[in-house]
Amino acid sequence: MLLDAAALLAVTEHPTGLDVFALPFLATAAVLAMAPRAPLAPPAALLISYASCAPIAVAITAAAGPSVWTATAATVSSVVAMLLLEAPHAPAAVCAAFIGLTGTSPGYPLHTVLPAVSIVLGAALVSARLLPTTTTGRPGTERAGRRPTPARAGR
Repeated sequence: MLLDAAALLAVTEHPTGLDVFALPFLATAAVLAMAPRAPLAPPAALLISYASCAPIAVAITAAAGPSVWTATAATVSSVVAMLLLEAPHAPAAVCAAFIGLTGTSPGYPLHTVLPAVSIVLGAALVSARLLPTTTTGRPGTERAGRRPTPARAGR
């Protein structure tokens, strides 16, 4: 899933010129690939967090100009917004810091964040449908939805 999402971001960036192959979006892909059931991973949290953080960061950066201090203010404001919305997704805070540090156009949330998040989320959803759920091979791990039988429970 991670490789798929990263490849799709790279393929999209080259012909379109959109800056979608960026650390926040790759971090989102990593979270979805490595911990799909983590509180950071539900699609709703991901969408709400980016949809709130990016515009907040753009507004702060437009008012203060790009700098380390703006990045800090954008990050802190974004974390507060995610907490209030009960939609935590740490890579969205990284996106806010990136916006505050580099400065972006007012349309950045629509022309870059939305396509990047759509690509990553789409790759995750397709991978979840196509790839079987497997065990990790470690003792004590079972397939999702299976109850351990008495013979397996003692292992």
